[in-house]
Amino acid sequence: MFNYGTDTLTVQKAMDIAEGKLPTNILSNTLALIATCRGYVEGMAVSNKAVYGVNTGFGPLCDTQISATDTSKLQENLLLTHAVGVGKPIEPKLSKLMMICKVHALCKGFSG
Repeated sequence: MFNYGTDTLTVQKAMDIAEGKLPTNILSNTLALIATCRGYVEGMAVSNKAVYGVNTGFGPLCDTQISATDTSKLQENLLLTHAVGVGKPIEPKLSKLMMICKVHALCKGFSG
């Protein structure tokens, strides 16, 4: 069993998770940490203080503040623009590995 948030993720463990050989778990204290970080980001999104990429545009639009009502749409549009690509689709195993790494990073409690 691999516990997100407490166990060290190695390349081999990530491969085993992706292949269904290693079950995973997110401990309740890790879920609480994730919820806390999400709360921080949600607070930033509705504040008047500009926070890059949370309630501002990106790149040259970093000085453009997004209204509190539009921050959810900003994040949705960011996901959509990064999800669209050209060329050959990636292999399902690589997609799983990317998601495993993302979950692991979120479980560390440093991002929302």
